[in-house]
Amino acid sequence: MFKKIILAVLLAAPLTLCAQSAAKFAHFDYAAVAQAMPEYKTAMTELEALGQKYQSELEGMQKELQTKYEKYQKEVTEETPENIRTRRQQEIQEMGERLEQARQDNQQAFEQARVKKTQPIMQKIADAVNAIAKEGNYVYVFDQSAAANSNLFINETLSEDVTKKVMAKLGISATAAPAPAAK
Repeated sequence: MFKKIILAVLLAAPLTLCAQSAAKFAHFDYAAVAQAMPEYKTAMTELEALGQKYQSELEGMQKELQTKYEKYQKEVTEETPENIRTRRQQEIQEMGERLEQARQDNQQAFEQARVKKTQPIMQKIADAVNAIAKEGNYVYVFDQSAAANSNLFINETLSEDVTKKVMAKLGISATAAPAPAAK
């Protein structure tokens, strides 16, 4: 009985190795796919406009604070009554606190807008990659740009580039994609 188990294991080992060597790997350029999507371009334009709006608001508040501080320095002297000096200092401090709160609020609002605008795009790409992985029987499909930013290395000669397939799945022309980054 024991010999039959060992024989079965020895006979199954080459089959396992063959199955593992037949594993298919693929990679794609996430950035190229995203940048070729019209909705990505629209989202980036909208986010840029929103960022500029927030920046402009903050610059206006900063300028107002600076003007108030300069006025305080010119008008308040040692002869200025203490209560007036204290009130003006408090006004300047409160303006500074409002400016800092506006910075935090704008940053939070911008991040929420970024997530709201990019999440559906990321999901579309993920769905397309999953479909390509299933259709092509790939064990793994790697994002080559993410791999470049980690300790993961892709031997592109042993991995198929499915960027154009992902784009086709999304209905994007491969010619709409920006040129790949130089390596």
